[in-house]
Amino acid sequence: MKKIISFFKRVYRISVNFEKQEKLVWEDMIKLHNESDWRSGIYEKERTIESVFTIAPELPRVYYYQIYNWKYHCRVKILEQFPIELTTDAFILAAHFNNILNRGKVIVNVQQNYVEFHMDPDLSVPLLYPATLYSELLDHHRLSQDIYAAYDRLISENEAPAIIIADLLKKHNEKNQDQEKGSE
Repeated sequence: MKKIISFFKRVYRISVNFEKQEKLVWEDMIKLHNESDWRSGIYEKERTIESVFTIAPELPRVYYYQIYNWKYHCRVKILEQFPIELTTDAFILAAHFNNILNRGKVIVNVQQNYVEFHMDPDLSVPLLYPATLYSELLDHHRLSQDIYAAYDRLISENEAPAIIIADLLKKHNEKNQDQEKGSE
């Protein structure tokens, strides 16, 4: 019986107009944040939720979650600012990330001197399966931590972007191999 009710809920959610679909997903987002008891601010008019999570140990950042243009937008400033002399390297590192990321993009804003990570999957999956909002949020957070670590290394160690990306890919390949061995 539960499966039938779930099926009809999905049919209803997919059959309403786009505006109503966005509203349904927005309500699911609010529910997720309220039930999770995160430090969040909910802004109904803008359909924006601001939550504070750590991007590195003892380094909080404001993460923004929004619904507009039939997309679920997740964004965070990776760096609030970066040294001007590293602008070229910041762009190169962003280009490397954007080439390997199959979800989201790293944006370097030169006018305001910050680096941002933005994911914007469409609403079709969260509309049908609201629990995926949480997994998208987790993916965005996990990826933002990796991106932050890379940019931190660029700034603090003045490491070349290609070396940073190579090390990150090596680390992830080793992690995947360990997981595969564990599942055998």
